[in-house]
Amino acid sequence: MIPELALAIIAAAAIPVPDSLVLPMQGDTLTEAELTIFPPDEAKLPASYEIAWGDGDTMDWTVPSPVEYTRYHRYGRNGSYEVTVRVRDADGRISDWSEPVSINVTEPALKWVFPTFDPVVASPTLDDKGNVYFGDESGWFYSVDPSGRFRWGYQTNGAVYGAAAFFRGLLYFGSLDSNLYCLDTEGKLRWKTFLDDEIYTPPALGANGAVYVGTNAGTLVAVAPNGKVQWRYKTGDEISSSPSVGLNGLIYITSDSVYCVDARGRRRWTFGTPWGGYFFAPAVPALDGKVYVGNEDGTVYCVGPDGRQRWAAPIPDEDEIRTEVVVAPGETLYVGSDGYYLVRKAPGDVAEILYEADDVLTSTPAISAGGTVYFLSDDGYVYALSTSGRRVWEYEVAVEDKELYYTSSPVIAPDGTVYVGSWDGGLYAFTGDGPPARSLWPQYRHDAQHTGRLTKIPRK
Repeated sequence: MIPELALAIIAAAAIPVPDSLVLPMQGDTLTEAELTIFPPDEAKLPASYEIAWGDGDTMDWTVPSPVEYTRYHRYGRNGSYEVTVRVRDADGRISDWSEPVSINVTEPALKWVFPTFDPVVASPTLDDKGNVYFGDESGWFYSVDPSGRFRWGYQTNGAVYGAAAFFRGLLYFGSLDSNLYCLDTEGKLRWKTFLDDEIYTPPALGANGAVYVGTNAGTLVAVAPNGKVQWRYKTGDEISSSPSVGLNGLIYITSDSVYCVDARGRRRWTFGTPWGGYFFAPAVPALDGKVYVGNEDGTVYCVGPDGRQRWAAPIPDEDEIRTEVVVAPGETLYVGSDGYYLVRKAPGDVAEILYEADDVLTSTPAISAGGTVYFLSDDGYVYALSTSGRRVWEYEVAVEDKELYYTSSPVIAPDGTVYVGSWDGGLYAFTGDGPPARSLWPQYRHDAQHTGRLTKIPRK
């Protein structure tokens, strides 16, 4: 037995409670909840932990660990549970119980999966009835209803990597067969227009129905609603992103620079970095005529209506930015990086890391009205994240290695359902916490129809 004096000395030198517990905010009875514990700085390692899971089950002291410790637990019924932990270090000192960390156990977030022939890297598009449209690498373009039932398919002659844009009952999308397609919502071809080069990205739609699309050869093409080419504008390099249309009707396209052209294809201005960095991501317009855009130099730029830089915000580690900027209420910006970071920038503040994933982020995040941020990292995990940076849930949708740099971006439906494609093949539907945020640009290509066009923020 340990002498009483020794016990008193140990008690007097008690260590602080574990103050860094990582636990999802939400779980279900089908999957195990993951708890990661980081030892307090004052603990002499290796350390052991005692875990009270909040459902009457307490895990006795774990094996000593010299680093953070991860443990899994499955809850038997739905409900809200509070998890607490205490630590015992290598000197035998034992902390008090930590402050509780809560987890809400609900029905599984996954609603359904629709299998496809080949990888899906396009973001799903919704029509005004909730039907979902998307293409895959085999060249098939699919339509499913909100319950995941197949409606129809249309075969192109090349991979469909870009999302469709929906407007006034018609769907517009490009293919690597160099055609821009227009289908109705029953899958009938209205027209297709050959554009002389591969199309990797979604088109954007003007308020008058004009279709704007960038090609791999670096050309911005304007197509009339009847499929006739109206004009072409040549940029200085290939185009890896989509056009965006401002409230003023101006079109913004990125390449070696940010280009602003009017509805007749006449250049208004160009903006480039001092060292000539490439812009992989689209420019996102604001109501006052400025645009936000990330660059390969790891900086988010704000460009004014005159084409001049308003400000530049380097992200942590200054890794390449390939995702579109999304804008939350209050004009807080979110963007992903090749450095595995989901980054947030509030007005007037520096860019900060909100979450570090386990792989690069090429998928544009989406923000719900409930304040949840959804994104897909290149290790195949979909994340739901609170705006405080705490994980709500995560789900693995792909395990195979991805051969293309493009990644499906989640889309939030008006009923709160979150859709995302998998490069293993398939469309996934998850239960979200609400419709898209009422903000300037809350998700990929602005809205669930992927119009790529700025509109005024709707009133409640």
